[in-house]
Amino acid sequence: MTIRWCTPVAFAVNMGCSPACKQGTVFSVGTLLLLGGVLAGLFWSDVADYIYRSQLSLSPSSTGFRMWRETPIPMYLQIYFFNWTNPDEVKAGKAKPIVYEVGPYTYLEKHTRVNMTWHPENDTISFQQIREWHFDPSKSSGSPDDVIQSLNVLAATIAEKVKNFRPIVKKVVNVLLNVEEPFAVKKTVRELLFDGYSDPILNVASELKKITNISIPFDKFGWFYDRNMSSTYDGSFNMFTGQQNMSNLGNVHSWNYATHTSYFDGKCGDVKGTTGELLPPLVDSEKLSVFATDLCSTVSLSRSEELVQKYGIEGVKFQGDAREFDNGTLHPEYKCYSYEGKTMPSGVRDMSKCRYGAPAYVSFPHFLDADPWYTNSVDGLHPNRSIHEFFVNAEPSTGLPLEVRAQLQINVLLQPIKGLTMYEKVPKVLMPMFYFRQTAELTPDLGSQVKLLLNLSRIGTITFYGLAGIGGLLLAIATFITIRGHWGEDDDTVALINSKRESSNKPASSNPTV
Repeated sequence: MTIRWCTPVAFAVNMGCSPACKQGTVFSVGTLLLLGGVLAGLFWSDVADYIYRSQLSLSPSSTGFRMWRETPIPMYLQIYFFNWTNPDEVKAGKAKPIVYEVGPYTYLEKHTRVNMTWHPENDTISFQQIREWHFDPSKSSGSPDDVIQSLNVLAATIAEKVKNFRPIVKKVVNVLLNVEEPFAVKKTVRELLFDGYSDPILNVASELKKITNISIPFDKFGWFYDRNMSSTYDGSFNMFTGQQNMSNLGNVHSWNYATHTSYFDGKCGDVKGTTGELLPPLVDSEKLSVFATDLCSTVSLSRSEELVQKYGIEGVKFQGDAREFDNGTLHPEYKCYSYEGKTMPSGVRDMSKCRYGAPAYVSFPHFLDADPWYTNSVDGLHPNRSIHEFFVNAEPSTGLPLEVRAQLQINVLLQPIKGLTMYEKVPKVLMPMFYFRQTAELTPDLGSQVKLLLNLSRIGTITFYGLAGIGGLLLAIATFITIRGHWGEDDDTVALINSKRESSNKPASSNPTV
């Protein structure tokens, strides 16, 4: 059996098409392919752009919404504690603090958005989020039962609050601290993080409020106490969906029903930036702003010249730098991050109003990019950019994160306070408590989908212009055949006709005589 390529010419011949029919068929098909391919190629970029927007923006049926609603890639929270070895010497004013890093204590982290309401009138969605953490021993260096020695944060908070009170009040608080509170505490990792621990000062909180107006709104202390599986801890968000304007995708419009917080003045209190997981296109962006609820403010990352790759996908790098945690010391425009009456060297952000008045400050791990005063005041700190840098790598045209390493350090101010025996001889130092690192990386499966999405425009353009090329070739061949006048029957058809003619012209034979 002979199989022939079914070209328009062959099709027309096999169907017994006349020469005019063959000519018309080839010209029609060629014209259709040429014009259709050219038109489709011209408009395909708009079609691909529509597909981008419809799938990456948030709508009840979009791929972007399904991926954002419940994080599809594994995320990890790593905690590194600073174990304090010489609290007695520091309390006596005989030495500066000595710490050493322990960890990581790694937790698998999952985010789920709940209580969602769509607001098409201003292209936003309101929601709350649940974060859940599960300890992962395979990625940890230690156990949640490890004991860590650190500064007593509750005592330091009470001392900070009453340092400018009348002497009579300070005397009462001094007695309370000396009787009830140790200078440093020894607690397990699980107590310091999610489980929390009871503290004597919490038991007399109501009495303390009567004489100092200090309110402590929890029954246990833990850095992440009451946060695991809570839908309310992070607050309520209103965020742009990107359906009307992709440049707004993922940007927070308001937090806790306000577009400006009460924790910082001026632009420093503006609610702006993304939540860090859903980013707008970043092709022309020099900054990537992330609104962090733990900071009650925004962290802005600067675009780096460094290009990155993940699974063959090219991306750009946004990284934290020395400017971000300046408080006006070096860059006057950041002065709104500094509270009146408080002077600290550049490199940290005061979080006291955001954290119930605790003398807490945030920085990059090991005081990376901060004033040397911080590392000189504590032994055991070794900032290293390759280890402690905060960065986000993202594909610029879609904003899809390729790799995220968000890390910040929590510190508590220790300083001499007259009238409080526990703190009269201590040096002024910012005590590092711990730093956390949140990591997430694009998976190979999602990487393949992203590559297909990114190549959609190019693949479509090549395909349609290829069809146009085939159409043009058919038209050229048809024109050539027309000029040569060869639109007659093919050789097989001519041979068949001639055979029939010969048979009809042959004389009939007579019967032989027997």
